[in-house]
Amino acid sequence: MKKALVIFAILGLNLTACTPTVKLETPDEGITINMNVVVDHRIEVSMDEKSRAVIKAVDKAE
Repeated sequence: MKKALVIFAILGLNLTACTPTVKLETPDEGITINMNVVVDHRIEVSMDEKSRAVIKAVDKAE
């Protein structure tokens, strides 16, 4: 009986020693995002002949 009690005590101590510990800490410095980005855009507008004729007619009417 004593032997079983000692074994259970040792197992109990081993199980409590193996509990995982999770620590959440905030960083001392903020997060820095360095973005060296070059934006190059090209806009192209095209229209059909009917639309072009309507716009020319409106411009002439004014």
